[in-house]
Amino acid sequence: MSLRLVLLSYSTWIMDFSFIQSASAAGSIIDPSGSYTPADIIRVWVSLVVLVAWLCSILFIVWGGLMLILSGGKDEKVKPAINSIRYAVIGIIVIVIAIFVAPKVSEMLGLGTHQYLSPQNIFNTIKVLMNQIFGGGTDTYYNGVPSGALPSWFSDL
Repeated sequence: MSLRLVLLSYSTWIMDFSFIQSASAAGSIIDPSGSYTPADIIRVWVSLVVLVAWLCSILFIVWGGLMLILSGGKDEKVKPAINSIRYAVIGIIVIVIAIFVAPKVSEMLGLGTHQYLSPQNIFNTIKVLMNQIFGGGTDTYYNGVPSGALPSWFSDL
């Protein structure tokens, strides 16, 4: 048996793909029965790009933190760790600025995209996409208690 075949069979045995059925049961991002306008497609695309950029930035911050912890105080290992964290934070700042500046630039240029590229529409679309991708709902907070209401056991504290 070749080494590649052994590694491939071992890696598929370790990886558990049972989440795929639950993720697909949570709902599709694109409804095949719906008709979409170019504005909807651009809004979802921009929201997905922002969501992926945020997730990558968070992963780079965590990775940089781990590199910093494991560096042992050595300058040649501390510098790349701090740079990773620095560039991830700069990326988050650029994303936030782009979310708020792009609609204003679009409005000034008369492109007509400022209605569906507003920060509120982007954040609402990100919320919907996250609920569809990761599951969950927006109307509950903790074990079925509506958001804004306190759990029943809270009064015992």
